[in-house]
Amino acid sequence: MEKIYGVGIRGTGQVAVEHVAALKANPYTRVVAVCGRRKESAEQFVRQYAPEAKVYQHYEDLLADPEVEIVSECMPNYLHAAEGAAALQAGKHLILEKPAGITQEEADRLYAAAQQSKKKTVVSFVLRWHPLIRNLKRLLAQDALGELYYIEADYWHGIKPTFSSYNWIRKREFAGGAMITGGCHAADIARYLGGEVEEVSAYAVKKREDFDYETTYVAAVRFANGSVGKISASLDGLYFPYQFNIDLLGTKGAARDNRIYSQTLLDNQAGWLTLPCDTPNTGSVAHHPFRAEIDNFIEAIRNDTTTLCTVEDACRSMDVVFAITESARTGRPVRVKKR
Repeated sequence: MEKIYGVGIRGTGQVAVEHVAALKANPYTRVVAVCGRRKESAEQFVRQYAPEAKVYQHYEDLLADPEVEIVSECMPNYLHAAEGAAALQAGKHLILEKPAGITQEEADRLYAAAQQSKKKTVVSFVLRWHPLIRNLKRLLAQDALGELYYIEADYWHGIKPTFSSYNWIRKREFAGGAMITGGCHAADIARYLGGEVEEVSAYAVKKREDFDYETTYVAAVRFANGSVGKISASLDGLYFPYQFNIDLLGTKGAARDNRIYSQTLLDNQAGWLTLPCDTPNTGSVAHHPFRAEIDNFIEAIRNDTTTLCTVEDACRSMDVVFAITESARTGRPVRVKKR
């Protein structure tokens, strides 16, 4: 008989709803416990999404439950690192929402906890499981674009007052900042496709009064392999749709989102080839590939393999984010932390 892993859900927001849906779709997991910021919200969540789960008022009690073998951490940003580390120290496997901490110190403590734990981890840098990114990664492995010398990734998401996390995401103490809360996706994809970032030089501007931090960032980046690029994040775009841009320039071709030009794919290619797949141009978590992420995570537990984005890997992406934030604050280039 195949083992079924018990999952404890920490948080009751929209992301937690999507995690539960992905977990229910996997035949090797069941949701056994839920714990939110308020017991009432957890009880409502259980009634609606996980009727067989227990409700805990305190996170420590969820961690002490022997039926909980996996923790799915879906709380606001400022709790991710501390609660993720606590789960690992309690001997649980960990599904962690991004970002992996809102300060360098938080990420460092989480990284250390992951290094000391033998449990499996995955962080929801969900674009790694997106069909477009998987196709681009495959094309790069086939040398279809040659050696990359320019990598660009942009996260442009005008956070409206109707956004489910609006009340806390506009405050630095809870969200961390524009590059930390959303731009981390762009930094992660730049690393994932282009390699480690060595140094950044960044600027920031604030164009809305309802946020208490700079809401648009842009950074010139230098990669360890000698290539260059740009990473940007903006939460200011109230009057245009969500946009996630990817540009790759290589010695044998180029990519602009889902458009490809390659000297090696087709003979005498006369124009851009459009890949027949979705682009990641929606901010709705209902469109995120959580099921692919969860399936990858459970496979790693069952077969003792590594997930597509471990806590340690996610912390390296956050190192880039923190360097960009520091560079914009000081007006000076900043070298990215080496681990």
